[in-house]
Amino acid sequence: MKLQKFITALVVTLISSQSFAESLYDKKVKDVRLYDMFIKQGVPEAALQRTFEFLDVNAGKTIKVRSKVRGKERTFMDDREVTIRNDFVAVIDFSKPSSERRLYVMNLKDGAVSKHFVAHGKGSGVRVAAKFSNIDGSKMSSLGMYLGGNTYYGGHGESLNLYGLEASNSKAAERDIVVHAASYVSEDYVKSQGRLGRSWGCPAVAPGIIKKMLNNFKEGGLIYAYHKDLIPVAAKDPTLQEVQSGEKDDEDVDLPDEEESVRKGQSAASAPQQ
Repeated sequence: MKLQKFITALVVTLISSQSFAESLYDKKVKDVRLYDMFIKQGVPEAALQRTFEFLDVNAGKTIKVRSKVRGKERTFMDDREVTIRNDFVAVIDFSKPSSERRLYVMNLKDGAVSKHFVAHGKGSGVRVAAKFSNIDGSKMSSLGMYLGGNTYYGGHGESLNLYGLEASNSKAAERDIVVHAASYVSEDYVKSQGRLGRSWGCPAVAPGIIKKMLNNFKEGGLIYAYHKDLIPVAAKDPTLQEVQSGEKDDEDVDLPDEEESVRKGQSAASAPQQ
């Protein structure tokens, strides 16, 4: 009888804690809703809603992901567990051209938003990203929810592994889609060239913020790559997603220091596919 009462009390406690758990939509900083603070600072609303809904359901959960293990003797895929963080979240708004600051890093504790440049893949477009893919060798960016993983040292210095959580980006680890620093991502590069350089699919950032990205998103930080004009029919096909955009893109010319130019001296066998 005592055991039954204990179990009943425990169930009631669990239900109560779930019922009264604070949603991010309700969270306030100095009497102002966190959600309203982010909207006021320019975060695209549809993307913000999706990240809030994801974290409301999944923050604190530990999930299993496919990860690339880069060993000294060999590289291979394996499963690992990651616990989803809820202190920072980022949105990459690929609706905007690369000449604009389209990476929004949001602090869920104090409501601050910082805006940064971020590159897209060569296969996705020139100044404007209009095509996205989950396929090896496409050199395209992929849309969808990512979790930050562990860090490693590669050709671009310390970088952050990414784990894709959706059909549109599920091959991120296999494709070596990571957050890394690149010299072709800077305000000076935009001023001189009219756009950022392009990666081979990675969301490359300026060298000055890579430490911030590593610290804020390693081991479970949420990053959402988003485009407001995604064609609904194409969104169902992870092979190739095309968007409708009214903007005219630039001529496809490889600029100095962007990924394609840097890697031209590498053989196809030695260059990691993205």
